[in-house]
Amino acid sequence: MLGSLFGGWFQDRVGRRFSLALCSFLSALAVAVMYVSYVPADIDARRVVFLIGKFFQGCSIGAVMAAAQTYLSEILPPVLRGSGMAFFPVFTLLGQLCGALVIYGSLNRDRGYVAVFASQWPFSFVPILVAWLIPESPVWFVRKRRVDRALVAQARLDPCGTDTKAVVERIVRDIQYEEAVQGRATFRECFAKANLRRTIIVLWVNSLQAVFGLPLLAKASYFMQVVGMDANRSIIFLILGIILGLLANVASVWVVARRGRRRLILVTLGVAAGLWLSVGIANCFEGMGIVW
Repeated sequence: MLGSLFGGWFQDRVGRRFSLALCSFLSALAVAVMYVSYVPADIDARRVVFLIGKFFQGCSIGAVMAAAQTYLSEILPPVLRGSGMAFFPVFTLLGQLCGALVIYGSLNRDRGYVAVFASQWPFSFVPILVAWLIPESPVWFVRKRRVDRALVAQARLDPCGTDTKAVVERIVRDIQYEEAVQGRATFRECFAKANLRRTIIVLWVNSLQAVFGLPLLAKASYFMQVVGMDANRSIIFLILGIILGLLANVASVWVVARRGRRRLILVTLGVAAGLWLSVGIANCFEGMGIVW
């Protein structure tokens, strides 16, 4: 949360690319701190080192997510925004799958957790490479009154035959209109009467993952061990659940572009609520929890 708030402010000042690269590099450093957290002899010192690494990694990841989402929202044409944003949960699940596989391979090994920490390094360095390859957001250049640089960046994003100058001129008009109508917008205005309904919708949509229980599903292996399943089998079930979720998210890339967002939210939340209710009912009967 702190990283996301800082990342929003930071990327508006230095650009989406630099923010993505720098925060990914800081994430790699945080992984290095966690990797060596076992070195101190004192257990409390180990905990402190690990906590410091985890804190800075969390801040870095929050800033990286903010930069990536902002970048996509600014470069994607409207027809692709739904499908493009659907890739975020796809790759979130792909990351969970990689983590689950690494954990499964590290079970019952001496200091297996060290290998788990080290496996995060490639995922920290890939965004640095991507940030070096992609152009800066033309929208950010226009906001900084650097229209000439915006033309160069937009030309790299446009397919052949596109009138890049017309695209950038439209971006300039949109930003000029925003500035003329809204001036310097503040967070306080989000909660003004005229904007409150939209703000509530945005907050609610962003809380949906927590609402339907995704944080618990991400820790399904621990949850199943609590109710009596052995560790190896619980990891296998976690991997299976992630794969099914990944397939569903890949399908959603197609579905979200062809069906209304509101209908999909209501239907899938209804199904999730029914399944959670059935888990609670199964727990009322001895021996049914794991089976169900």
